[in-house]
Amino acid sequence: MKTKLLLIALTLFVTTACSGEPPAAPATVTVTPSSSVPKPPAGPDAKTVAWLDGLCGAVYGFMKASSDHATKQRSGTEVTRGALKEELGIRAGFAGKAVEDLAALPPSPIPGGDTVRKSLVDQYTAARDAATAGKQRLEKSGNEAAMNAAIKAMDATQKPITGTPDLLPTLKIETPELMAAAAAAKKCVPA
Repeated sequence: MKTKLLLIALTLFVTTACSGEPPAAPATVTVTPSSSVPKPPAGPDAKTVAWLDGLCGAVYGFMKASSDHATKQRSGTEVTRGALKEELGIRAGFAGKAVEDLAALPPSPIPGGDTVRKSLVDQYTAARDAATAGKQRLEKSGNEAAMNAAIKAMDATQKPITGTPDLLPTLKIETPELMAAAAAAKKCVPA
């Protein structure tokens, strides 16, 4: 019986293979994408780019203004009460501008961005307030204690420069969307 079944299967195979008819074409499968497939983003989110530009512009603007001002200073100039008072006023203005620019930003579209902004506002506010207090103390008295306090206030105006970390890693720019926004934010590249 096994031999008969094998012979019938072999006969069918030979008949089909030798019949000269081409084998049936495989069925064509057409795949249409479903509407749930996300489209690639058109570009970085404009609000995120603007927010990053505002944040970076405030920080790097302060740094640039401070640096430009420092390069205009003559070396070897004697520190007088008047010169120190003027310098503190200028530095208070730089820090005050950074505070205003940071405070003008809308709520952060970046998770944790408002915390970073608040930290920066606190730093620049402290620098501005120290410079203002040092200047006022010099205006009231020109004694040695007032001069020493003014020099300490000058040091405080430099803390935002030395204490500000690299902004983008601090903001945790980790998603492709945020990376694209950071790349498009022109003011986030210090000049």
